[in-house]
Amino acid sequence: MVYIFTALYCEAHIFIRQFHLVKNQECTWFQEFYNESAGIRLAVTGVGEIAAAAVVGSVCSTYKPTPGDLLLNVGICAHTTKKNGIFLCNKIIENATGKTFYPDMLYRHNFCEGAIVTGMLPWNGGNDVSNGNLYDMEAAAVYQAGIHFFGPHQMSFLKIVSDSGVMDKVSNEQAAHLMEKYQDCIYDYIRQIASIAQENECGRHALCQEEEIRLQTFCADLHCSRAMSDSMRQLIRYLTLAGIDYASIIQDMYENNLLPCKDKKEGKVRFEEFKRRLL
Repeated sequence: MVYIFTALYCEAHIFIRQFHLVKNQECTWFQEFYNESAGIRLAVTGVGEIAAAAVVGSVCSTYKPTPGDLLLNVGICAHTTKKNGIFLCNKIIENATGKTFYPDMLYRHNFCEGAIVTGMLPWNGGNDVSNGNLYDMEAAAVYQAGIHFFGPHQMSFLKIVSDSGVMDKVSNEQAAHLMEKYQDCIYDYIRQIASIAQENECGRHALCQEEEIRLQTFCADLHCSRAMSDSMRQLIRYLTLAGIDYASIIQDMYENNLLPCKDKKEGKVRFEEFKRRLL
């Protein structure tokens, strides 16, 4: 499933039309659209960090995304100097706190990359708070709410430049036209990342039952976080395909009372020790 979040309906209409999304009539305080067979769920958050975070949290708490799902935040933004077109954001800066976030850029794409600053108020072009970067009012909030449900590699932020800080001159019709201008490359990107994510999710379950049980027990006794578990699964898959006997190392760690661990801190130490023993 690809979870799409836009701030405005005029940014969402290209997805509603292309993927034949149906409105969820039970959702009353924000607009939600979906097509289960197409694997698309879209929510219109409204403008601003608080609205965006609230809607992302509500949608994800309701539908509980899996490791094979993706989040896409797409919409218009302001630019500062000589920036136009569509950008895939590789850095997100929250103006109010100074915090910086980095979505993982794992997928090959044809977009220009750029950093974006998220502010609580519309940028009027007078104060260069964006320091030459793109500027919007939602991306940082979408990332911070989304990171509770998605990994950094599961989130993408596509922004289309609409103005240079004179937002009241951008009408809904102009915003919709910009979305239509870049719709084909956005559709292609969605299909590409969705296909890769589906292949990766299928690969997650490529272990046999015995190896799966061993992996789950090992991760539980290491007190693995989600990221550690995913890393361990990838490592075990590689070791299995390479024909490396990792099971004996795990067994030896149990026999020497190195497992199970008492907490996550000790688990990280044992995890690194396990990898060292393999080398």
